[in-house]
Amino acid sequence: MLAQPTTDKILLAIADDLNSIVLPAVDDEQAKILLGQIDQLLRRLSRRSATEIAWMVEEILAINMAIGREPKDLNSLLLADVAAEYSEASGALGDAIDEAFADENAAMIAKLKNLLSLRIEKEQEILGQLDLVGRG
Repeated sequence: MLAQPTTDKILLAIADDLNSIVLPAVDDEQAKILLGQIDQLLRRLSRRSATEIAWMVEEILAINMAIGREPKDLNSLLLADVAAEYSEASGALGDAIDEAFADENAAMIAKLKNLLSLRIEKEQEILGQLDLVGRG
């Protein structure tokens, strides 16, 4: 029984059970490779589910600040609601990038490039290293 039955912990427990119980009972090499891929996917999903809402909220606030938009009140922390706000903020960021390039605003371009770099870094941190299980 899990003391903290959060999504991230449940996914890790499934991955651990697959590795400790199912994998030793499997003889087929293709099935072992598939289990390795499933393990990797479950661990990545665990890492993402543990922080997904927080990093989207942080990025929404960073986008609003960078482009000078009034921050919206996030009335709900349901994943679907936050994801919708994240999508809307990302669209506003895209519009701001287009405008900065059209205006040849070097300072704003640099600011927005930095914001995009931070987005990529966070995404890589959340997703982790991709191991090509069963490849080469």
